[in-house]
Formats: sequence, structure tokens, C-alpha cells
Amino acid sequence: MELKKFQKEVIGEIRAYLTEVATEQAKGNQHAAWDAWKKLRLPGRYTERDNGLDKTFPQFCLKVPTGGGKTLLATQALGLIYSTILKDRNGCGLVLWVVPSDQIYKDTLSALRDRNHFYRFSLEHAVSRRVEVWEKTDILRITPTQLSGTLNVLLLIKASITANRENREGRRVFRDSGGNIVMHFPPEDDSPGHKDLKARFPNLEMLVDDEAKGEHLAKTSLGNLIRMCEPPMILDEGHKAFTHLAKNMITDCNASVVVELSATPHREASVLCRVTGQQLLDEQMIKLPINICNSNDGKWQDCLAKAKTRREALQAKADKRQVEGGRYIRPIVLVQVERTGKDQREDGTVIHSQQVKEYLMQRLGVSDAEIAIKTSDQDDFEKERIKLMEEGCRTNWIITKAALQEGWDCPFAYILVSLNNTGSSQSMTQLIGRILRQPYVERAPVPEYSVLNESYVYCLREKADTIARDVKAALEKEGYEDSEAGVADLSDAAGNKEPKQQSFFRDSIKPIYKEFAGKVYLPRFCVKENDESYEALDYFGHLIREVKVADFNYEKEIKWQLSEEMEKAKNFLYRATLGGKGLKKIGETDAEHWESDERMMAWLVANLPYDHYSFKELWVIVERATECILASNPILKNQLGLVRFTIRNKLREFIEIETDRLAEHAFDALHQSGRLCFYLECVDCRFEIPSSIEVRRTKPLMHDDYSQMTRSLFDFVPDADFNNYEKKVALVIDHHPEVLWWYRNKVGPDNFSVQGFRKNRIFPDFVVQNEKDEKPVARVVVVESKGHHLEGNADTTYKRKIAKRFEEVGNQVSWQELGDGFDKQQFRFQVLDEGVYENWREKLEEVLGVGK
Repeated sequence: MELKKFQKEVIGEIRAYLTEVATEQAKGNQHAAWDAWKKLRLPGRYTERDNGLDKTFPQFCLKVPTGGGKTLLATQALGLIYSTILKDRNGCGLVLWVVPSDQIYKDTLSALRDRNHFYRFSLEHAVSRRVEVWEKTDILRITPTQLSGTLNVLLLIKASITANRENREGRRVFRDSGGNIVMHFPPEDDSPGHKDLKARFPNLEMLVDDEAKGEHLAKTSLGNLIRMCEPPMILDEGHKAFTHLAKNMITDCNASVVVELSATPHREASVLCRVTGQQLLDEQMIKLPINICNSNDGKWQDCLAKAKTRREALQAKADKRQVEGGRYIRPIVLVQVERTGKDQREDGTVIHSQQVKEYLMQRLGVSDAEIAIKTSDQDDFEKERIKLMEEGCRTNWIITKAALQEGWDCPFAYILVSLNNTGSSQSMTQLIGRILRQPYVERAPVPEYSVLNESYVYCLREKADTIARDVKAALEKEGYEDSEAGVADLSDAAGNKEPKQQSFFRDSIKPIYKEFAGKVYLPRFCVKENDESYEALDYFGHLIREVKVADFNYEKEIKWQLSEEMEKAKNFLYRATLGGKGLKKIGETDAEHWESDERMMAWLVANLPYDHYSFKELWVIVERATECILASNPILKNQLGLVRFTIRNKLREFIEIETDRLAEHAFDALHQSGRLCFYLECVDCRFEIPSSIEVRRTKPLMHDDYSQMTRSLFDFVPDADFNNYEKKVALVIDHHPEVLWWYRNKVGPDNFSVQGFRKNRIFPDFVVQNEKDEKPVARVVVVESKGHHLEGNADTTYKRKIAKRFEEVGNQVSWQELGDGFDKQQFRFQVLDEGVYENWREKLEEVLGVGK
């Protein structure tokens, strides 16, 4: 399973922040997390927090809508944590993974313990360590060797660690324990050892702490072990961890870093990354739009009958697609009822789970084997060991009340039937998220199978506007409040859907391009070959093939001093005596190593994620790098394995820097030789702006005086396509008298892009063509807008370099031949930073001016 584009972007943002935090921490900065946030100009607020050791620690939130892979991102975040701010731990130690509910606990535990599950694979690959997953009932068996040699993930339900310690759950975590837990503490008769431990960790709970008598004894509890480990913490559904008890829990655990996962962050959260619903939809991760049908006659039986008809239609499409080579899908219906208890069935007043099951079987012909009930007192999943994703499973209907309201994950769930006679919106907001996930993260081909890309809701309501309001609230609860993807596709009883519309070129545009049959082309970088033909610039074919790993600056760049890392690689010797009260530390020795340098080098080659380099080239890189490392660190001869993770992380950074450097040289060589150019005659070297695009009928972008756009290329521009800064830029462009038209570019393979000397393409925000004296001018400006938080970062610096080359080549290009007299054609790329220019509006006005 490959990471999605937005997931890679999130990981990049986390890496940038943690790297800056690590840099600040290395300086001894007591406010490293806060200062790193300010230095990177990240949006939103940052709230600084101290743990129980009076140390500040980074705490940030990943805002990801339901279905966006929060757990997967958490595993990747842990890998970044252990390669930056906690790199001295070498991927070992204790991690706290805190979840809010029993269902999420079961699902997360099952995934992380399954060595074949992608989450487990992702975590092990991210930390390059063996991973052990513990529950609070079995972690008492953990030994110091396990703690120092593997990554140990302790999964907890929030209530078990925030609960009052007088109750059963609280006692389980904080009570004095025996077993292997005692091995992590000094012997009971070592009072000075316990005193020293208390001095290092002042918030430890003590059984005896009498300075006058010189008696000290720490409680050998799981709670104390957690404090001593200063663990990184994953907070699933982090918006539920802002109570006084939850904040105290984070402080008391001495967390070294906290990563919150939430679709709807708390207002106090420091949101580092924001993922939109549209990004999930673009990556084929969710089933939208949502189709809604209400029962005009108010009969719950009618809702079930309609849902059965819909499920059978979906199943027929799924079966046909599977015959044609598609993957197995079995559409499932979730039915939410009002009552489930054995003694809560009341004739005619409420809708009970058994009533629904009986109606499905007796009147609609659904067999008993197709129905499962999931409630607090009846769990057919556990009882029957149902595995919903397996082909042999027969379950097509699931009846519940609230047991599946969050955390439950089954992409085969397509239909929600909400049976609620009370008029409350509670039922609607609980289960919407359960039917959003797209099976196999793969949309079915349209139009024949498009019904398999959508989700369906059947409600016991009379007013469609009430349903619409509830669905909107439900989607906002799942994190889809700021996206077109979060707009429900409403259907009334007759099945009429909200209309969409086509946005076309303005009528004044097509006559200008009559020589091109009304089409508008944009040139892209291309390369002139020896036979006078042209090819679109290809990152691998034209740049990477010119990169020679032998030309890397090994001696200049690899002067890493690793003596400090070597010093940290120590093992503790312990001695146990018969009848003693535990293990006693008697000293330190050099860490043992069990592999040769040759084997260590082979490990490095296998763990460098660069498919564009051959096995032979990776060996060259590792061998040359090893020579330089040993030259600077002779003590590491035959002991490279002790600092393998440090070397791997530094080597990755070195390869990326050197690859970009040499690819840039290859790019410049093409430019200097005159082979890099723009050329419209090459079909692969040009981009055709589509003459019409499909947009949803939403609020249009308007000026402050509510007037419409007058210079946009398309006749309708949705307001939702812009963030605040982009909107300001668009309004300035639309008012400029020398703008013929402007076009809002988007990200994706079907949109205009610029290939530079890095692998990822640049997708500029705006394309603008000038006019003068009411006549078109063959001058086009490409604008990349950057908000305050992106000012001066590495990505922006790279785009400035490409913009410079782009403009140098663009000054020579013969763009679209619009008629005689246009002898000063130009194609300009401008990176417009909100925070760089004293007045960005003036800079934009200057860029847009003809001849400027």
C-alpha cells in the first residue's frame, strides 16, 4: 500500500517541524517547540506545555477527516520522532498510544499486533526496529532488555489512565506491582538508589519518602515506569483529551512529545497539518457524494425496503464488475435503531433491534445468516467471529444503536438506515463516518459503476431540509466542514439531486484564439533532441540519468563526528543474587555488537529508499560514505552497527541533498546548451486548458462590493476553491486593467504543472494573460502564492530557482501567435510571498503590468 500524496505532504510538514525542534533543542533552548513553530511561521496558535519534569515538549495535532488514515500517519510520525528529537533512543523504549473507546482500542490493537497489517509494517519500517505491542494487563512482564532493545507500544483506553485512582481502572495502572516491573527499579533495600531515582523523576509515586530517616522506596507501578520512560504519546481522537483530567494525565506521564489525531480538533489544539475532504476524495479514499432518501409516509418499514432494493442493485453492480476483473465488494447496510436491550422492547413506541431483525427476515426475505447485531449487550461479531472483509462472510446487514458510532472501519458499509421517530438529530450524526470509506481505496470506473463510488442514507423523516442540516452536521463532525467533498448530494423522495453546472470560457475569449479553434495552450519545459524533435522534460529520463553517484561530495560533506553517539551505545551489566530483591546495577561496559561492518553496510543498502538508483550505485554510495565515516571516527572500525540508525538518517539526508545538487546541474546544462525550451508544437510539451470544467453550484467568488469576477477565464469561479490569501491575490488580479484573463490552476495530473530539477512537479496557483489597449498581449504570468507560514522554507526557495530559469527561457519563447506586431513575447513565473514583500499587492501590480 503506497502513501497518498496528501499523506506524504503531511509527513513532510511533520518532518520539517520536528527537525526544527531538534535543532532548537540541541542549542539547549527551553522553548524549542514554541520557537520552532514561530520560526517556520506555522498557522494558528501554539500552546506551550510542560510535563511532570518541568520540561517543555512539542504537542501538535494532525487534522485528518474520517477515512484519511490517521493511524497510518501516526506510525509515520513515530518514525520521524525517533529520527529527530528522540534519535538518541535508537528506535527503542516505550510509546503510549491512547484511544478514547473500546471499539477503537480493539481495532487498533488488532492492526498493530498483526505483522501482516500495513499499520504494523509501516511502524516497523519507520523506526527500523522490532515492535512489541502491549496491553496494560500484560506489560507487567516487560524486562529492561525488551525496553532497551525494541520499540514497545502500550495501548491504553483514555479512561484507564485519566480515571480516579480509587476506582478499579485507576488502581490497575498505578498500583504497586510485582513481576518483571521490579526489574526496572533499584532493589527495595537500596534506599539511596530510590532517592536518586526520585531526584531524576520528581513526580514518581513513593511508598516511603522520609528524608529525616533516610528511607526512600518508589512504588514499582506501571504508572511510575511510564514516568521514567518519558514516552512519546499518540492521542487518538485528540479533541477528547482537553479536559482537566486529560491534561493532567499528559503532564503526569512525562510525555516527551504528543501527537494528537483528530478530524475536529479542539479550539486549544496546535494544528500542524490540515487535510481536506477534497484531498481524500481526489485520492479515491472516500465514497462521496452522499445520496439521501426520506420516507414521506413516516414508516420505518419503508426505509428498510428501500435500503434492501438499493443494496441489491449495488451488489449486482459489484458482482458484474468482479466478473470483469474488479475486486470483491459486498455492500453492507447499517441500521441504527432506538432500543436494543432485552427488556426495552415496547410495542409501537420505539424501534427495537429485534423488531428490525424480525421484519428483515419475515417480510423482506433476508436470512438470519445475513444479519448481525452489534450492541452493548449483544456482539455477534465476537460471538460468531465475523470477518466482514472476507469473501466467505455472509453478513449484509448490521443492526446497532451506538456501538459503532466511532472508530469502526469497514469499507463495505455503503448504506445507513437511520430509524429515529423522536425528531432528534443524534442518530444522523453518529454513523455517517462509517459509510464513507472507499473499498480498497480505489474508485470504480464511471459511469457504469459510479454507484459504487457513492454512499447512501435512508431516514425516517418527513422534511428534506431537516435531513440536509443533519447530514451537514454529521460531515462536520467527521472533519469535512471546509471542503466541497463535505457537501451532501441531497435527494428528495423522487430522487432529484442537487444540480451541478459547467463553467465555460467566457464568450469574449474564444474569438481571440480562433487560429487555435478556440483552444488555449500553455507551454511547459521541453528538451530538444539531436534529431530536432522535442520531448517533455522528464525528471528521470533527462535529469537523474545524468546524476553520477561517484560525483557526490563525499569527502566534503561526510565529516560527521559520531563519538558522542558511540558513547551513548552502552549496555548495563546487572547481577542477580539468590534470595535478592531484584537485579542490581554494577556498572557499564561498551555495548556488545554482533555483526561485521560488511553486514552493516548491506543493511544500509537495503534500507535506503531510492529506487531510481541501482543496487550497484547504492553500494558505491555506502562504501564511499563508510570510508569517510571511518576516517573521521576510527573508533567505529568493526563497530558501525552501534550507530546504524544515526548513519542511515544522515546518509538519507546526504543523498537527497546531493541528488538535488547534481540534478540542478543537469537542468542548468540543458538550459545553457539551449536544449531546454518551451515548444507548443510538441503535443507532450504543452498543456491545453479545458474549455469547460464541472463545478458545484455553490457561492461564487465575489469582490468586497459583491460584484462578480470580470476577467476570469471561466464564467463561474467557486469561492470554495481559494484560501484566504489566494482569494486576496485573485481579487487583485481580477481588478488589474492589463489582465486579459486569469485562470485558477489546481493540483493533479490533469492540471498545468512545471517540472523542475526535483521529482515533484510544481502546480502554480494562477495563470494570467495580459492585454494592452484592449488588445491581447502575448505575455503570460504564472503566479505561485505563498502565505506567511511558507515564507522562506526550502520548498519556496526551490520554486524561486525554477521561476528564475522559467522566466529566462520564457523571455525567448514564441508563445501563441496572436497576430502581427507581437514581437516581445514573454512567459513569466513569479513566486509571491505574503511575508517577503513589504506590500505584496504592489509587487503583484508590478508583475502584472505589461512591459514591467
